[in-house]
Amino acid sequence: MPPDTPGTVHLETPRAHDLPPLPSVRTLLLTQWAGRLLLGGLVVRLLLALLTPDTDGASSLDLVRRLATLTLVVGATIVLWRLSRALRHRLLWRVRRKLILSYFFMGVVPAALIFLFFCILGALTLLSFSSFLVKDKLADLQAQGRVYADMTAVELQQTRTPAEVGDLLARKATAGARTYPGISIALLTMNGPARTAPQTAGAWDHGAAPDHLPAWLLELGPTAVVLPVTESAGLAAGARLIVRSVSWTGTPDLARRAVVVDLPLDDSAADAIRDETGIRIGAATAVATSGSDPCGVPTGGDVRIETSPASLSWVNFLDVTSWQNGRTCKVGLQIQPSLVNLYRRITGAQAIGGGVSFGDILLLVLLIIGGLFLVIQTVAFVMGVSLARSITGAIHELFEGTRRVQAEDLSHRVRVRSLDQFGALASSFNSMVERIEELLEQKVVKERLQQELQIARDIQTSLLPSESLRRGHVTLAAACRPAREIGGDYCDFFPLDADRIGLLVADVSGKGASAALYMAELKGLVLALCTSHRSPRALLTEVNRILSQNMSRTSFITMTYAVLDVRARTLTHARAGHTPMIHLRARDAFPRTRLLAPEGLVLGVRMESVLARFEGLLQEQTISLAPGDLVVLFTDGISEAMNGVRDLYGEDRLCLCVEEHAGLEPDALCDEVFESVQEFADGAEQHDDMTMIVLKVDVTAPAVAGAAEDVRA
Repeated sequence: MPPDTPGTVHLETPRAHDLPPLPSVRTLLLTQWAGRLLLGGLVVRLLLALLTPDTDGASSLDLVRRLATLTLVVGATIVLWRLSRALRHRLLWRVRRKLILSYFFMGVVPAALIFLFFCILGALTLLSFSSFLVKDKLADLQAQGRVYADMTAVELQQTRTPAEVGDLLARKATAGARTYPGISIALLTMNGPARTAPQTAGAWDHGAAPDHLPAWLLELGPTAVVLPVTESAGLAAGARLIVRSVSWTGTPDLARRAVVVDLPLDDSAADAIRDETGIRIGAATAVATSGSDPCGVPTGGDVRIETSPASLSWVNFLDVTSWQNGRTCKVGLQIQPSLVNLYRRITGAQAIGGGVSFGDILLLVLLIIGGLFLVIQTVAFVMGVSLARSITGAIHELFEGTRRVQAEDLSHRVRVRSLDQFGALASSFNSMVERIEELLEQKVVKERLQQELQIARDIQTSLLPSESLRRGHVTLAAACRPAREIGGDYCDFFPLDADRIGLLVADVSGKGASAALYMAELKGLVLALCTSHRSPRALLTEVNRILSQNMSRTSFITMTYAVLDVRARTLTHARAGHTPMIHLRARDAFPRTRLLAPEGLVLGVRMESVLARFEGLLQEQTISLAPGDLVVLFTDGISEAMNGVRDLYGEDRLCLCVEEHAGLEPDALCDEVFESVQEFADGAEQHDDMTMIVLKVDVTAPAVAGAAEDVRA
């Protein structure tokens, strides 16, 4: 494409950054593999459901059904993820929404989490305190029951007749019923000439009275324990637990009678606890364990607690004892503390006067602080949104300005609304637009120069071999990686006759157009002289004579010229100050590379002393090539490539790379060498052209009879 004329400026229009559209259903389900996966799994599932509706897990189609389900889940997951990503990009495309959302997450969400944390902390604290109060009330019941039992056992010692005993038990039950309506008292025979049935007093609605004391209790002594309600009659009466106190006088072996006092935790006792603490008590349920339940606790009760907005349900885990075997187990007692009543009871002890307590004042202060916090949070959020609008307004102005510049409207200017950083940014944008025309005009000039350099580069590249050459069992390939500017590297191979091929690698000193011209002149000389000079030494001598008369005194050329005899499978070469040639001998027991560097001076030096000595110092060497042999000719752009710390790649690394990849074809070997140099450079700039020729003899080539050793002349 020809360059633009001076004064005409065209802007390259990039992809417009408009609001991204949402993908259609067709795009999600038909053009993407995840959607096809989803549809495929859905279709298979529907077909299986229609064709085999009654199949179970043992069906042969169960594996197909599972694979279809897995496909459906994977496809749906990927489709939903892509759709959510598109929605997120669309919703958060505007900077204003991003800022408002960031203010929300930075301001509102942390405050809400802190508020929720303290609410949960307060609720857990009050619930734990409620559990403590319930356990404390149960401990009070145990203490009261023990007092009733001990007092009754002491007073029983003063009775003489059964009527007096019955009267005492009735009086104790009547007196206790004023506080505990469900109190029940039983008198059991422990020792004596004959055991009689227990004598009872009280309601005994929670279950039947015990007829004897278990062995574990006799060993323990007078005590008070909490028993589970195991009889349906007790559950029907509303009993949750039973606090049973047992007392006798003397030792178990000598005591004649024992007093059993039951204080059931029934509706009346639960109401009393609620009046004192504000905590409602529900049913007691057995806690599931890995083994059998030794206490025989029922799985639940019929006692229900109605929910209330000001109350929370909680479970208080208690230890109960089995009356038969004395083993303990866990029950969960449902409680529902009223947070309001509980708070009032806790703070009501610090009454100030006039019906006002310290808790009321504290609650009022907390409400005031919470209201102020809410007002501050609202004001901060409104100010953040306003600030976001001002920021995004300036960004929108800049965005519109960039769109106008993309539309090649360089006359548009952004309004400077404020004297802050955004105003300075708007002024900088306007200054930038004013400079764009000048920069683009300079860009046109640079593009013209770059295009001219590219034309020169294309011409130089056209002088190099464009494809590999194969003759008989020999393959030749050439490769060149130019530096950023025009260089003077040259490589070529060309047939001389039916059996011979000429190989040439040269490097002109310097870079730029002069080096490229010398390189073109060198190609013309070689092509003109190669047919009349069969010897590489003779050709280099003649080329040096011609170049020394035409090149400047500051320029010279290094060059290696070789002639390959395909039939005899020999390579004769001469070197004019160029880099050594690498030869890999496949016929050795351990194939290794060697450097071949016959003597020779550089070409084109305009000094009489050099001209007189050139032909005398120039040596010619002939090597024989066996099946699998490899020859590499290269320029110093490869061996002198440097990394970031200015270390050279070197000929040793090049030889190792050739040995490692000797089994590749010549084209592939060139690529591996260039890749090795690039990895060594590690991003360092390439300062010189890298050129190489690779000659390889097929491994399957027949051996040449009478192959001679290397000859140097």
